[in-house]
Amino acid sequence: MNFIEKLIKGERKEPPFDVVQSFTSSFPEAVNIDWYEEGDRYEAVFYLNSIEHIALFDSEANLLQYKMSLQEQNLPGLILQKAYEKGELMNAVLINSGNNIRYECILRDKDLKRWLLLYDDSGNVLNDSLL
Repeated sequence: MNFIEKLIKGERKEPPFDVVQSFTSSFPEAVNIDWYEEGDRYEAVFYLNSIEHIALFDSEANLLQYKMSLQEQNLPGLILQKAYEKGELMNAVLINSGNNIRYECILRDKDLKRWLLLYDDSGNVLNDSLL
């Protein structure tokens, strides 16, 4: 099981046809798709251009949010600079909710404590918590 799949709380289940159709329309080049259902929401874990993604759909086939794993070199410079101020970057995820972009970073400080930081696209810290 990979890192992103560990974040999924639902059970594996094929979604309704209209959710699959909406997914295919939004991510036509997706491969290795696994579906999960939790309540009335459906999550697809997949790869697009060799990058792991998660897309969240409601029961009416609306794309609510997608996340994509980011390599350090793909983070915006300002976000990367702010992350380095806190410690060593261990993981980074772009979160797009209704065209509202945020960056979630897991960092390790000099005392080897791990931190979860959430940044907006301007580099402002929205959440800073110890893991």
